[in-house]
Amino acid sequence: MKTRSLLSLLLSTALTLLFASCSTTPPPAPEPEPTAFEKFILNTTAYPTTMAYYVDEELVKQVTPKSPIYICLEQQRGRLYVNGDVAMDWPVSTGTYGHETPKGKFRIVEKEKDHASNRYGHLYNAEGKCINSNADVFVEEIPEGGKFVGSPMPNWMRLTGDGVGMHTGKVKAGKRLSHGCIRTPNVIAVRLFELTKVGQPVTIADAPEASYPGADEIAKRAQKDVEEEQARKLAEQKAAEEKAREEARKNRKWLW
Repeated sequence: MKTRSLLSLLLSTALTLLFASCSTTPPPAPEPEPTAFEKFILNTTAYPTTMAYYVDEELVKQVTPKSPIYICLEQQRGRLYVNGDVAMDWPVSTGTYGHETPKGKFRIVEKEKDHASNRYGHLYNAEGKCINSNADVFVEEIPEGGKFVGSPMPNWMRLTGDGVGMHTGKVKAGKRLSHGCIRTPNVIAVRLFELTKVGQPVTIADAPEASYPGADEIAKRAQKDVEEEQARKLAEQKAAEEKAREEARKNRKWLW
């Protein structure tokens, strides 16, 4: 009886310890819900090579003169942050080969709503005919009796003393088009001009900023694209095999 009681006690103790250990094992943590900006990335075809832009109006209301702007040359995108969160994300077109946009840390040093370039623009002869629509008057002479008309750069936000800034301009997704400036779609340039102050920090770099929250979402979408492409190829292969089998059945000669 004593042996049986001892065995029962040991078994009861072991079961108690087993259930106690199971009950203390934490369940796996659920995957965090994507932020609004991360959902924008996941739901936007071909991001970052797209003309689509993102604006979080609640965060935009909180922009201060210290809210940083990042220009990613690799992605050809600009981003405005508020307290570490993306308030705006938009396409840009920066400098082409030979006219590269400078990299580094800058500040907006001047703002002008209706600005025009004093270097690049249209060159006209004495008869008023445009003889060069992409003239650089630092290297080309204005013909006698002619004139130079600088390219318009509305919503001008100067970053350097030698004429590099952010402004309204022609943008093509993922394409570098400018003489060094950061061209921005007008709808975004207007907002930025309203929101920013002289002294606003702007960083220009090749790779996305360290705080960029979209890298994981881009990787997820790339993996999804790969899986969908593999599934499409497999479906095409199966359809081709089935078609070949059907053709073989039609052409089969029966021996009687």
